[in-house]
Amino acid sequence: PADYAEIQHLAVRLNQGADFHDSDMWVSVWTPDGVWTRPNGREYAGHEGLAEYRKTRRAETGGRTDTRHWTNSLVVTPTADGAKGRAYWLVMDVSGTQPTPSVSGYYDDTFVKTPDGWKIQTRTLHFDQTR
Repeated sequence: PADYAEIQHLAVRLNQGADFHDSDMWVSVWTPDGVWTRPNGREYAGHEGLAEYRKTRRAETGGRTDTRHWTNSLVVTPTADGAKGRAYWLVMDVSGTQPTPSVSGYYDDTFVKTPDGWKIQTRTLHFDQTR
């Protein structure tokens, strides 16, 4: 149960790091060789590449903090090297008077337990609709 809770907490830190452009928080949940794969196959690898991705996203959004990521229905399965997971995600646009869903999908993850706790080793992003 403690391992499962720690793995769930990775999603919380990742979401808040993204929503508030806290690159240090976002990168901290990854292994040093972590890989983030976008639906178009573009990969961002290692802490340096992951930090560059967050810098690019901040520029693309103009630094706005009017989105909220929600990750849920996480299923974690133990593996010989750690764990794998799949979770749904939803991004809400909170820029208006009523929060509005803007995009959704799911993540496929691999997690490993490090001396610093559980970390994401790989995450592949999938959209529910064509982007």
